[in-house]
Amino acid sequence: MRCARDKAPAPYELRMAWQAERWSALPDAGGLLDQQAGLISRMAAVANVYNAFEAIQSGKSIVQIANTQPQILKTVRAIERLEGELDG
Repeated sequence: MRCARDKAPAPYELRMAWQAERWSALPDAGGLLDQQAGLISRMAAVANVYNAFEAIQSGKSIVQIANTQPQILKTVRAIERLEGELDG
C-alpha cells in the first residue's frame, strides 16, 4: 500500500476510515444502514491493509511478526503481489 510505504495520497476509503475513527462519526448522516452501499466494508478493509503495512514498518523484526501475527505478513505480501501485477 503506497500510502503507508511511500507516503502517497491515501485512497478515499482510508481517508473516510480515519475521519470516522477520529470524529466517532460515519461519513454520511444517519446510521450504519444510511451509508453508501459497501462503503463501511471498504473502509474497514483498506484500514486493515494500511495497519498491516504500518506494522511491517514499525521496526519490529519480520521474523517476530511472522511468528506472532502471520496474517499481517500474508496480507502485505498479497497486496505487494497485486501491486506488482498492476504495475506490469
